[in-house]
Amino acid sequence: MFSKLFCNTVLATSLTLPNFKQTTSIAILLAGIGLFGIKSADARNALVQTPDVSQSSSYTIAQLVDANSPIYGSWQLKYSVDGVVHTSVLVMNGYSGVMRTRYFSSNKKQVVDQKIRLKSSPRGLVFLGYNPVYAGTSTRHPTYAADNFLFAIEDDG
Repeated sequence: MFSKLFCNTVLATSLTLPNFKQTTSIAILLAGIGLFGIKSADARNALVQTPDVSQSSSYTIAQLVDANSPIYGSWQLKYSVDGVVHTSVLVMNGYSGVMRTRYFSSNKKQVVDQKIRLKSSPRGLVFLGYNPVYAGTSTRHPTYAADNFLFAIEDDG
């Protein structure tokens, strides 16, 4: 009885699994995809997956590396975010610095401090803001997104 059951099991297995080598290869492939998060290249949708460079939040500037030379000094920056003028004072002390920004929101003046890191990219120097807090405090600002700036000298000077 046992030998008949064993033969039927082997026969059923051989019908559902064409050969052990192929089954093992498929199992290893599936385990590899699961373990290493391998995803399909999906070349058909390459144009659909291209980032929208008109939105600065979805645009990445290649690889950032440490800047070659430190920067010292202070600068006043004036820029607009969604039509709201921001005025900042940036003070750099080597590869790091601080920036204080003034702007109007909800009909009142807001003042935010943030730390700045100096990095370099193939497109120029990048000033990365982080940890925006209410000015003069360590209380994180709930809605202010840290500022990032790209500075480069164009080929026309």
